[in-house]
Amino acid sequence: MTKPSDKNKKKKFRRSVKGKSKAYYTRTKKAKHKCALCKKVLHGVPHSKNVAEIKKLGKTEKRPSVPFGGILCSECRTKTIDEAVKVIEKEKKEETLELKGKTYTKQMIEMIK
Repeated sequence: MTKPSDKNKKKKFRRSVKGKSKAYYTRTKKAKHKCALCKKVLHGVPHSKNVAEIKKLGKTEKRPSVPFGGILCSECRTKTIDEAVKVIEKEKKEETLELKGKTYTKQMIEMIK
């Protein structure tokens, strides 16, 4: 029976010198962070096999210190800022915003005001 600490690990088999196969458990490497809108890989956000390594980093090393840093990529972030400015200047209505980025645009409007 597996130990409780091994239940969330990946099970692999390795053949020993004697010819018997033995199961051993490894943790999977954490996936890279992705943009919430376009699913591109976020740059400047660390990922590691060991979670403790990331916890030891400082706040500014964990994610960029810009609005929606670590959540949106630079392209999507500029789009939301542009749309928020257009809504504030009454060039665009809130009803015409894309459904995917509507929540981020509303948050940006609150930040700007």
